[in-house]
Amino acid sequence: MKLYEPFEFLTAKECDEIIAHAKANVIETGVTLRPGKVRNNRVSWYKKSERWQSWIDMFNKIDPVIDWIQTPQIAFYKPGEEYQWHTDTWPEYRTHTRHFTLTCELQSAPSARLELEEKSFELKKGDAIIFRPQDRHRAVSPTEGERISFTIWAMSKNPNKR
Repeated sequence: MKLYEPFEFLTAKECDEIIAHAKANVIETGVTLRPGKVRNNRVSWYKKSERWQSWIDMFNKIDPVIDWIQTPQIAFYKPGEEYQWHTDTWPEYRTHTRHFTLTCELQSAPSARLELEEKSFELKKGDAIIFRPQDRHRAVSPTEGERISFTIWAMSKNPNKR
């Protein structure tokens, strides 16, 4: 697996299990620490940690400093719901730093896609892309149906916080 290249991350069955997990738990309005209305979609959190270590190990193959992942997010987008241009950078005062963002397509919908400034991705169910959190990106609204994505942020200890 390489940065910016789609790859098969989850099976269709795993995608469906994650969607079911989200729908059985709280789904709330997505918020950010940024000023203004950057997103208007809905989210849930994947707190089932059984697979987290295998995902940490996967990111370690790209950069061995990865020692943690944030609680993965399941994001829901119906027509008119989006996440405008933003970065996934993490405030410097935090104990950990974001190194990578992984976004996986759990359910696709017409015209919905992940866009980086240089590329656009219409991923298939179970496919993922890994990119740097400093990359400006957005989630484009579907024209019909519902796009559901799964995001993991790979972290390491913040060297400026001891």
